[in-house]
Amino acid sequence: MKRLNAVIIKEFKHILRDPRSLAIVFLMPLVQIFIFGHVLSFDLKKIETMIIDYDETSLSRELAEQFASSHYYQIIYSAEEETDGRPDPSWAEELLRAGKIKQFIIIPRGFSRNFAHNPPATVGITIDGSDSNIANRIYQYNERLLSNFTLSKTGISNPMSIHIKMFFNPEISSPYFIIPGLVAVLMMMISALLTSLSVAREKEAGSIHLLFISPLSSSEIILGKTIPYVVVALLDGMIILAFARFWFGVPFQGSLSILFVFSLIYIICGLSLGIVISTIAPTQKVAMLVALLATLLPSIFLSGFIFPLESLSSFLRGFSYLVPATYFLRIIRGVTLKGATWSYFLTESILLVGISFFLLVIASLKFQRLRRLGR
Repeated sequence: MKRLNAVIIKEFKHILRDPRSLAIVFLMPLVQIFIFGHVLSFDLKKIETMIIDYDETSLSRELAEQFASSHYYQIIYSAEEETDGRPDPSWAEELLRAGKIKQFIIIPRGFSRNFAHNPPATVGITIDGSDSNIANRIYQYNERLLSNFTLSKTGISNPMSIHIKMFFNPEISSPYFIIPGLVAVLMMMISALLTSLSVAREKEAGSIHLLFISPLSSSEIILGKTIPYVVVALLDGMIILAFARFWFGVPFQGSLSILFVFSLIYIICGLSLGIVISTIAPTQKVAMLVALLATLLPSIFLSGFIFPLESLSSFLRGFSYLVPATYFLRIIRGVTLKGATWSYFLTESILLVGISFFLLVIASLKFQRLRRLGR
């Protein structure tokens, strides 16, 4: 027992000598419970919906009002447009492609006249199917609202003919939605991990003092450590994308050059985050744990990868705007599934560049501080 106690005491001392790792061990479950408790919800709020009413009768307006009064929907715009006597929803399709609306509903002429008659009144619904989970949930909400509306008017649960069209993912295939999201998560995780070990490795090996006495500036050292990993991470990202395309059959509707440029910006963002972690972490083990914690959890749960951002609490939704994957998910899904072009992602690209620049500046300042302290 004396020998066993000696080993136990020795291990406890090792644990207590690394308080940062100990803090991560205890804080990580609390962070996960906090995030999961707020995020694990598939309920949708404020589904951006456009209603185009060509009938313009009291019944059609009442149906539109049913959507507007429901807390599940947010009516973005209601308009009437006609070309050669027929509806022209192409302008609504552009808003769908840009991600400004989740669906648009067309109430055609004759809706009120044909309601509960034969042939039945028709309603056309076009849903953004790029996110299969959200699309299925919107479909269920629509079905419930329309069923309740017709039941209240006629006592019949379904006297309407509903034509539903899923844009960008007609078969509502989950891999088309999941795989691009996984690409975004993996690229961020790999990028941060690659550089999070670089400065920490120099600290453990003692070679960081050679960098301190070199004529290189702190910003030059940080850029020099980042650029090689840009090439490695970009090649890794291209392999992941090619695997997703040819193995899982994920469609690619957009421009490869657009996705390449945006991927480069996103990778630089991940590498910059890794450099910041590396300058703070005392050891490679701590750097790896922090990098995983800072990339996996936010990228999976706070970016819209699995759970819609609308289901988050206001606090976590505000925090999600700091997560780079939030913006890259819109880009990669928009380019691959919707064929979107540069103009759709100007805001996302500016924010990613801003985050990358901010993180690189922080990394340079932290390295300068290490240099002044000489450790």
